[in-house]
Amino acid sequence: MIHLKLSKIHPTLQMYLLLMSLFAISCIQALNIQIPFLPSHKPVNTLKLKTIYHHASAHGPIPNLFRKIDIQDNEITVNHAQDTTYTLQGTFSVMDKPVAADINELVSQREYGAFARWNNRIRPMYLESTIGLVPDVTHRPSILALAMMTNNAYLDINLNNTEWYDLGAPWQLNNSFGWESDGIRGHIFADEDDKLIVLSIKGTSAGLWTGGPTGEKDKINDNILFSCCCARISRAWSPVCNCYQGNEYKCESSCLQKNIQKSELYYDNALNIIEDVQKKYRNSTIWITGHSLGGGVASLVGLTYGIPTVTFEIPGDRLASSRLHLPNGAVAKNMPLWHFGHTADPIFVGVCTGPSSSCWYGGYAMETRCHTGKVCVWDTVNEHGWKVDIRSHRVRDVIENILKKPEDFPLPNCVPDEDCEDCGLWEYYDDRDNYPLSSSSSSSTTSDTATSTTNTETSTTSHPPDPPTDPWTSTN
Repeated sequence: MIHLKLSKIHPTLQMYLLLMSLFAISCIQALNIQIPFLPSHKPVNTLKLKTIYHHASAHGPIPNLFRKIDIQDNEITVNHAQDTTYTLQGTFSVMDKPVAADINELVSQREYGAFARWNNRIRPMYLESTIGLVPDVTHRPSILALAMMTNNAYLDINLNNTEWYDLGAPWQLNNSFGWESDGIRGHIFADEDDKLIVLSIKGTSAGLWTGGPTGEKDKINDNILFSCCCARISRAWSPVCNCYQGNEYKCESSCLQKNIQKSELYYDNALNIIEDVQKKYRNSTIWITGHSLGGGVASLVGLTYGIPTVTFEIPGDRLASSRLHLPNGAVAKNMPLWHFGHTADPIFVGVCTGPSSSCWYGGYAMETRCHTGKVCVWDTVNEHGWKVDIRSHRVRDVIENILKKPEDFPLPNCVPDEDCEDCGLWEYYDDRDNYPLSSSSSSSTTSDTATSTTNTETSTTSHPPDPPTDPWTSTN
C-alpha cells in the first residue's frame, strides 16, 4: 500500500485538491437545502359587488370625469338578472411580473401627463419571478363566476346618482344628461374582509350597426388597438389615423406610435381606476377580469402591473401590448394572464375580417389573433360542429352554452399562444430608415386552431349580403 504524504505533494496539486474538496462539500450542503414548495392550500372566497367606478373620456360631455359609488346590498338585489355573490378558488403559483422600477416609471410618466406611454425612452420592461395567489383556472366554478362578473358589468343597476363620489374635480351632475354613457366602467367585487378584490372592466356595449351607450368610443378603442394599421380596411372606410401608404399593405411605424400615444384610450382610464383600487386595498390580493374590449383592456393593465388576469373572448392583445411597449410574446408567457374563448367566435380567433364579415358592417377592424400569456380554447367548431358566428361572441353564450355544460365542454388546457402571426400581409417601416420592418408580432406561422375556423366570415363577394342579425341588441 502506498502512503502519500501531503507535504511531498506539489503545491499546485495541493491547491487543486483543496478546491475539489471545497466543491464536494458545497455540493453535499446544496443537496441538504430544501427547495421551498408552493402552499397546497387553495383559498376559497365569496365576493359581492362593492363599488362601481366610472371614468369618462377626455372629449365626452364631462371631460375626464372620474367618480365612484359604493353599493349597498339593497341596491344590487333590485336587479334580479344579476347574481349577488360569487365564489372563487385561488391557488399559489410562481409567476412573472414587471420589476417595481418599471412600474414606478410608468406611474411617474402618467403623473407628468404622458398617460403611461414610453414617449422619451423605449426600452424593454424587465420581469421578475415571484409566488402569488392567482385564479385557479382548473376550477370550473371559479371560471364560471368570473365570466358572470364580466357579464354583470354590462347590466344596468338601479343606483341613486346622488351617492356618486368624485375622485377628480367635483361636478354637479346629478341632473346632467349623457355622462353615464361616456367612458369606461369598472365593477369592484370583494369578500367580507377585503382579502380578495376582483376588478371587472366593462367592454364593448355597442350594437354593431345601431350603436350603443358607449358605442363610438368603443369602436375607436377597438380599431386603434386591434387593427393592423389605423383600421385601414379599404377606401370605403374612414381610418382612425393616416399611417398607411396608398392602397398597399404598408404602414409607417413611427406615425402609428405617435397616433397611439396621443389617442384617448380606455387603457389610460383603466390605469386610473386600478391605481385608486390599489391605494384603497393596499394589503389585498387583486385580480382583473373582462370580456371583449373590456377583457383586452384588462389584459393590458394586467401586463402593466403583473396583476393576475382572466379574460373572455378578447381579440388578440399581443400586437397592442407591443405597441404600448408592454411585455409581450415569449417573454410574457409566464405572466399570470389567461384568455378563455372558443373557435366559433370570429373575434377571438381573428377571422372577423373581410367585406362580408359582421365586423366589417359595424365599422370594426378586429384583425389581431395572437394573445399574451396563455390561451384556454374550446374547439367548438371541430369537436361540436358549431359554425363561426359573431353571435357566439356574447359572453352569455359562453356562460350558458359552455361553462354550464361540464359534460360536453370540459375545461381546456391553458397554453402559450405559440406559432401565431398577426398582420402577415402588412409591411411596417420607419420613415427614418431605408428598409421595411417585419410585419408580425411572432415569427412563426398561424396556429392550427385559428386556421381551422376560417369560413364565410372571411369570404369576399362582389355583392356583399345583408348584415346578419345584430347580436348586441339583445342581452350580452
